Amino acid sequence: MSSSSSLSPRVAAIWGANGISGTAMIDLLIEQSSNEWNHIICISRRPFQLDINDKRISFISIDILNSTVDEIVNELEKVNGKMITDIFHYTYIEKSTEDELDQVNKIVLEKALDACVKIAGKTIKSFSLQTGYKYYGVHKTKEDLAALPFIENAPRHQGTNFYFTQEDLLEDYAKKHNWRYIITRPATIIGVAKGNFMNFAVTIALYATIQKELGQPLLFPGNLKSWNRISDHSTASNNARFQLWSVLNENIQHEIFNIANGDLVTFRDLWSKIENYFGIPHCEQKLNENEAQLKLAEYMPKHKDVWIRIAQRENLDEKAFDYATWAFADGSLRSPLDRYGNLTKAREFGWTTIVDTFDGYAQCFDRLKKLKVIPS
Repeated sequence: MSSSSSLSPRVAAIWGANGISGTAMIDLLIEQSSNEWNHIICISRRPFQLDINDKRISFISIDILNSTVDEIVNELEKVNGKMITDIFHYTYIEKSTEDELDQVNKIVLEKALDACVKIAGKTIKSFSLQTGYKYYGVHKTKEDLAALPFIENAPRHQGTNFYFTQEDLLEDYAKKHNWRYIITRPATIIGVAKGNFMNFAVTIALYATIQKELGQPLLFPGNLKSWNRISDHSTASNNARFQLWSVLNENIQHEIFNIANGDLVTFRDLWSKIENYFGIPHCEQKLNENEAQLKLAEYMPKHKDVWIRIAQRENLDEKAFDYATWAFADGSLRSPLDRYGNLTKAREFGWTTIVDTFDGYAQCFDRLKKLKVIPS
């Protein structure tokens, strides 16, 4: 990808670098020429998780939530952060209530913004913020859900939503400091990062691994409505490509985009492909209209001993089981509501890519094998 705006090398700052999305952006940036991107500053709470030998990478391990802006700036100064030109923000902290979620994720974004202003306010060209489909109320009731297909200027639902807060905050800072800002809203993200197993693809992979070990069918943990539900997915590598492309596209100034693979799918379409990937014999699902035939949050803890046996035999990461998001997967797999976004705006700006969603899952499963999370 080439910059159309300047021949000068750019400097990226990636906040939330160890997560699924941050990892995908790092992977993409190190593929770019050093004449385009000559420094990649990675910021995360945990130590650097990627096995990458690239002299352009500088890593900062710091707890943003519990650090002052000056402490963050001090760490950025150590890696020549004054030269930052482009910021990619993926930091996210999970909380149990909407109000807590809103408060804590506002704080981490605000600190990142303040630190960037203080260290590199005059050199920053763009700020890319990733939010998501929760903006459209997919985590709330049917009454709160935006009209389909989701469009970027959809009316906001009532009540608190931390994505509303974050997007408003970035818009205010960008106007004040004359930055370009680009906000991307992906659907369910398909990806994996070392040491970060709290995502849907990993959960499904662990479930399939245990079912194969037991010689049991891969029962769909949902109901008939969710089996036939139409939805889109967002492969992390494709999200990163879009985000980098949009940053380098000078025709894009202050914009918000849905970003998804572009192929609408159902779990009915995906499930047999997942069975086949893991070598599990096909099972004809006997689904109830509303009740899930299996709940992972109840089923999986009863089989932790099976996982320990597999992990010890195959020399895998035993902790992966504890990080899996069984309840989250149950919620995703039981929801009967269609959920998909309109990609017209991205298409109008010239984005034409379509990604096969199952290929995204297969790439994740392949990477989990390399990371010794599931058996090869």
